[in-house]
Amino acid sequence: MGKSWASVVAVAVSAAMLGAISIAPANAVSDVNLDAADPTAGSASTSSVNAFKTQMIDDSTAADAMPDNPDAALPDKVSAGIPDDATVVSENHAVTANGELKDIETGETVTDPNLVGTEDKQPDPLAKTDGESFIPVQADEVKQKVEEVKGAAAVGGETADDQSSADSSDDSTETDADDAAGTAGTVSDKRDAKSGKSAKASVKLASLQNNDYGAHWGTYNDTQAFFDANNNLFVQQAKGVIDVSTYQGTIDWQAAKNAGVEGAIIRISYGWDNGFDTQALRNISECKRLGIPFGIYSYSYAYDSATAANEGNDIVKLLKQAGVNPGDLSYPVFYDLERWSWTGHTPPTDPNVYDGIVNTWYSKLKTAGYNNLGVYSYTSYLNSSLNKASIHAKTRWVAQYGSTMGFTSWPTNDRGWQYTSGGSIAGISGRVDLNAFGYKEYQAETDVRYLGTITIPDGTYYINSVKKNSSSIEIAGGSSATGAITQLYGYNKSQAQRFVFSRQSDGSYVIKNAASGKVLDVAGGDAKLNAVVQQYEANGSNAQKWFIRDSGSGWYVQSALGNWVLDIAGGNTANGTTIALYGPNDSVAQKFSLSSVDANVATNTSVRVQSAKNSSYVMDIESGSTANSAKAQLYNWNDTDAQLYALTEVGNGVYEIQNRRSGKVLEVAGAGAGNGVAIQQYAQNGTAAQHWSVISKDGELTFLSAATAKVIDIPSGNAVASVKLQTYAYNGTAAQQWNLDKQLTLRERLDALASEHKSDLPNGTYKVMSSAKASMVLDVVAGSAANGANVQLYSSNDTDAQRWIITHDGKGYVTLTNAASGKVLDVAAGSTANGANIQQYASNGSWAQKWIAVKNADGSITLRSAAVENRVVDVAAGSTANGANVQLYSGNGSAAQKWNFGKATTARERLNASASKNKSVLENGTYVFASKARKTAVLDVAAGSTANGANVQLYSSNDTNAQRWKVTHDGNDYVILTNVGSGKVLDVTAGSAANGANVQQYASNGSWAQKWIAVENADGSITLHSAMKENLVIDVAAGSTANGANVQIYASNGTQAQKWIPNRK
Repeated sequence: MGKSWASVVAVAVSAAMLGAISIAPANAVSDVNLDAADPTAGSASTSSVNAFKTQMIDDSTAADAMPDNPDAALPDKVSAGIPDDATVVSENHAVTANGELKDIETGETVTDPNLVGTEDKQPDPLAKTDGESFIPVQADEVKQKVEEVKGAAAVGGETADDQSSADSSDDSTETDADDAAGTAGTVSDKRDAKSGKSAKASVKLASLQNNDYGAHWGTYNDTQAFFDANNNLFVQQAKGVIDVSTYQGTIDWQAAKNAGVEGAIIRISYGWDNGFDTQALRNISECKRLGIPFGIYSYSYAYDSATAANEGNDIVKLLKQAGVNPGDLSYPVFYDLERWSWTGHTPPTDPNVYDGIVNTWYSKLKTAGYNNLGVYSYTSYLNSSLNKASIHAKTRWVAQYGSTMGFTSWPTNDRGWQYTSGGSIAGISGRVDLNAFGYKEYQAETDVRYLGTITIPDGTYYINSVKKNSSSIEIAGGSSATGAITQLYGYNKSQAQRFVFSRQSDGSYVIKNAASGKVLDVAGGDAKLNAVVQQYEANGSNAQKWFIRDSGSGWYVQSALGNWVLDIAGGNTANGTTIALYGPNDSVAQKFSLSSVDANVATNTSVRVQSAKNSSYVMDIESGSTANSAKAQLYNWNDTDAQLYALTEVGNGVYEIQNRRSGKVLEVAGAGAGNGVAIQQYAQNGTAAQHWSVISKDGELTFLSAATAKVIDIPSGNAVASVKLQTYAYNGTAAQQWNLDKQLTLRERLDALASEHKSDLPNGTYKVMSSAKASMVLDVVAGSAANGANVQLYSSNDTDAQRWIITHDGKGYVTLTNAASGKVLDVAAGSTANGANIQQYASNGSWAQKWIAVKNADGSITLRSAAVENRVVDVAAGSTANGANVQLYSGNGSAAQKWNFGKATTARERLNASASKNKSVLENGTYVFASKARKTAVLDVAAGSTANGANVQLYSSNDTNAQRWKVTHDGNDYVILTNVGSGKVLDVTAGSAANGANVQQYASNGSWAQKWIAVENADGSITLHSAMKENLVIDVAAGSTANGANVQIYASNGTQAQKWIPNRK
């Protein structure tokens, strides 16, 4: 059978089928009549699955049974009127070569129309066996055995002693029952030779019923399997299947299913114009209701192609009347070919005639869309009247009771062995045929037809692989030719990768390529392993219809021809890999998701995702978290970045969805495949769990996980604040639909504001005055240079602690650098809360140190934080007192939040200007500097030392090099005085700018402590001003003129002790 046999929605190995199996000789020919069952046999219960051990069969257990038929008693005699070449077809009847039915004991021709029909009407083939199984056997074999058991007189002579025969039968029956009692998995059931009914039965339960020749159930590749008596594998992934007809009566299908029945082949009819088997409609309905996989069979009376056409047309009509569509069938429609007897007609014996019969019947079924077909028969018939390769190539189910399966010409990997007619199943009031269906080679099993269908809006879609969601199905080479194959290829958004889905009345879709206008089609309408999937002109056949089925971890695209799905050949995701038809095996190579071509998805921009269920709610990350695994939820729109996303396309209509606040992407938590899995954010890792396909319906979008085709869903459609989002099977409801609209992120909005106002405050040095009181300015407490030093309001004192250097970055954000410390205006700890303290801190480029200077209507400036909207630089409580704290606070337009920026210079800028202005006062050269207070006392290095730190003093002129100073100017026109004797320069100890700081000599280091400005006084003398600080000059301590008087720096006071007369040497 097709790959669909094994499917039944991927269930675990089923419960055991149990029942009675009749014992037959080990050397019996292994054929059986399909149309047989004993309506009187009992049923057995279930037991657990155990390994089977091959049984030893005693030939004597069926010494008085018909050859090849352990459940049929030998006749008391065989009439001389029965030709040797006749075929015995029941305990009581034989069919001659010309088709006449004869009583086996009397030789009389049987004329009962219930058994032989009329010339115009076929009989029910089961009537002559009372519904019991019987393997047709040659009359000469029966004669030989009757002679062996009953004596020569019983063959064409006098009738053997009835009592003796009966006694012999009874004795054998007792022996059989006793022997069977100790044999696991067997049932002995010998019938009385005259009554044909069960004389004694003994039931021993087995895991699954075996047959009495040693063919048995077991396991292979960890699956249920069936073996012959030599332990050769017949099939693995095996299913226990029964075949049934009216002779099983009204079946309790639930009980049968519970007992382990995993499938059924249901007789629908025999011949033509005979209507339904009386139980067919109920059997079909019950199997559908209970989800029992089923197939159909019909017994043939055809003797030529014309009558085969009648049978084909008849079964098509019955199938349609019964509501059996091709997709309903897990097993084939079987053509039951056996040697028949029908008044006035002779069965074919020429295989060529049968070949025409089979081909005609197949043609009728295929034309009607039924392509899952097979021939059923038994070995001896297959080796004679059906002995033709083309018939064997269609044979997928064979009856054989023996220890091994004699038929070897299996055309497919799947096959079925009817291995006993003596099954006893709970829910069935008589014996029933048991079969093992499965695969010779391993094949994973699932029946997708029992999965829910997915209904999508008609439209144009990409078909994306779940295994590699950046690749899609396309028409190879973008061809428009009929027969062009399908393949997998990396996404390129081409027309070859776009398909128009049109829903049909049965829920299937016709899938048309957007480029060629041709539809996806199974080549030749022949659903089989690796069948070519191509594009073809639309013809409305099932070969061009496809169902979308939810596997739970992606969607199957299933052919309406049966249990066949689109499959990436070999699971290979390389470009150009063929897409073919294959039996469902639950692999990711068979799973797809769809994305709408016309979905309006803005990429690489910020969007909010509004619920179509309630547009007041948007997709949000709980608590605005930036952590991995923070859950996505519904929440009222609050204009935060936690509610904004950027979508980046990574496949055809496949997107990565990044939260703009956290930078993390939406994913299915733990890559879970079920319903109810949380949606969360996580660091990008490129997995399918973080990729989403989009389906558009009336402009609203549904997001499908590229890993599972489950969608982002509001649980129970309950759109309320804080409800956590989940995955759920696609159902097209508003709870799964979303609208996108572009929004600016916080940063984008602030960037725009900064750019808009970048010219409101030019770069430069300013004092920043409060609009509340102009004499109060922005100040660093105590002129501190420390990180974290507080910023306050303080009376203007023109110090650099109150000077702020304004610069702009490339986006227009402002940085305020304190001129004294070099530190920048900063919000403590980067806080954005109301009341967050403002301080100075070393520049680190963070948003806490950037500001937007917005000019107000009154000309003042409001300093807005670059870290958050509507937070500004504010004076706490609107105070104008010295030391009032400066903080971050919500904008309210008050004077405490407005600042007037007055152009100002820093001390350095003023010192630089002074140096430049006075650069010519003292030309480069060598000088002796005499004190204005005593002209014979000069600037001297104590003791003529050359050491670093040697003191500089006032001393009487002695014309030594210790009193000579070389004057030079740096690039900014500052004066450097180098002692000629030591080569060291005039320096302020430790770079101190305090009054009284000592002046010394020291090796040149370029510091401000070694630089000076020579300013000419009105009396022609000069004053040497320190470059470290304004108004700080070289001074003789206490105004002394004595030798050794110390030289220091001191605040300028215009005294003689601070004036010098340079004498050039």
